[in-house]
Amino acid sequence: METEKAEKKLRKVSTRSGHKEYTYLGCPLTRNRAAWCFRLCAPNPEGKGRCGRVAPHGLRGHIAESIERFNERQAQVHYTKLEHAYLKAPASEYYDPGVSISEGEAEVVVEIQEKFLAGGAVHDSVGYTAMRDAAALAVNSIVEDILIAATDFQVQFSRPVAKGQLVAHARVMGVSGEHYLAEAVLADADGTEVARGNGAFLPTETALSPEIGYE
Repeated sequence: METEKAEKKLRKVSTRSGHKEYTYLGCPLTRNRAAWCFRLCAPNPEGKGRCGRVAPHGLRGHIAESIERFNERQAQVHYTKLEHAYLKAPASEYYDPGVSISEGEAEVVVEIQEKFLAGGAVHDSVGYTAMRDAAALAVNSIVEDILIAATDFQVQFSRPVAKGQLVAHARVMGVSGEHYLAEAVLADADGTEVARGNGAFLPTETALSPEIGYE
């Protein structure tokens, strides 16, 4: 049976110069050998589908490219305004963080200061705040009209840190009902993981506006 399947898959044809493998691939998802594309797969960066040929749905015209560039610029404006609002928030004065936001992701960097230390290592609250804030900002990157806040955020620490930096990188994991789900990883300046966290987030009643630094 396996031999018969392999022979059917090869699809060889006879020519004057001998046997050659059948070259028409068809759609590997539907197994259909029709000449048209079923537009089911995600084209790779070169615009080719899983069949190895140029995918029609991977092609973009000038208008589509212009719309895409416009949307990217608008998104970047949103990320920049979010970063500004976060850095200008009174709560950020104590930690003096750095922040970087992109679609569905955010990174918060905190330089370790002596006031953060307790028993020779950074107090857990500093890492917790960095991860929670990064996760909230990651969610807010895809919510463009209202401020996001955590309803639940759980953290597990694996090792202490006493100097250098704390870098919290977060990303959106999905949506469950009305909640947005996000996770964060905390690392030291060398990139060694020191903690992980995840939680659920909901929109607040606070609009994203210049009044809260979103400008």
